[in-house]
Order: sequence, then C-alpha cells, then structure tokens
Amino acid sequence: MYAVSVSMEVNPGGVKPMLTLDKLWRGLELKAEDPVPFVPGMESCQVIERMDDGFLREVVVRGQTFREILTFTPPVQIRFDRVEGEESGWIMNTLSESPVGLLLTYTIAVNFMGVWPGTDEEKQKGDEVHFNYANALRQTLEILRARVAEGTL
Repeated sequence: MYAVSVSMEVNPGGVKPMLTLDKLWRGLELKAEDPVPFVPGMESCQVIERMDDGFLREVVVRGQTFREILTFTPPVQIRFDRVEGEESGWIMNTLSESPVGLLLTYTIAVNFMGVWPGTDEEKQKGDEVHFNYANALRQTLEILRARVAEGTL
C-alpha cells in the first residue's frame, strides 16, 4: 500500500482573502458534492446514495470510473473510501489549527490493482496520485479564496 500524509498551510503569508475554518469546511463540502470545477482531470461526479454522515458517489477521473463513500466529521475531517474501481484505499482531508495557523492535512493510502506493494512501479503510481492530489488541493484553495472574495462562499 502506498501511503503519504502532507500538511498544507491554508493561509500562508500574503494570501488574501484568508480562509476561516468555517469557509474552508463549507468549501470542502461543496467540492465533495461537485468536485469537477476543483479537480483537474475530473470528468463527472454523481451522488448515488445519501447517508446520515455522508454519501456514496461515482466519479470519472481521466477516464477511470470508481465509487467512493465519503464520511463527514464536521468541521474536522472528510474521509473518502474507495469501494469500486481499479484502485482501493482511502484519502482523508483533516483540518486543524497549528502555531502557523489553519492546516489542511491530506493522507492518501492506496493499493494499485496488478502492482506489487513496495516496488518502484507502486512508488511511481503513488507519487503520481500524490502529485495530482496536492495540485487539486492547491487549486481548491485558490477557487475557495476567489469565491470568498466575490461573496459566493
């Protein structure tokens, strides 16, 4: 299983407008429902079933279809468990305060079908997932800042 965890400063020096915990949480909820504007390569997303603490959705990313269950623990964490598709595993987005301010920590733990754990191939595929996810989160923060600035978030 490929696993990585990274914390990003939500409001590094000089960015405006700053995102509050409430705005960031609301933005992540919006992204969970409709990730297409936030995630490069995301082609579609459909919520299949709703539960008290989340929902099941089907997404298509770069031609690959998978389903995942999202579980919300407001306003701290969203967990994405892949339940169908070529990759199995989970991703978590966790919000926390730190000495440098608000942090968004993402943890990825994924298995790749047909790839032996611990191999260079797994590392290469995992690093690609990690790179794409980090870029999607950076883009998400930019979009959320723009929405706060225009008063739509």
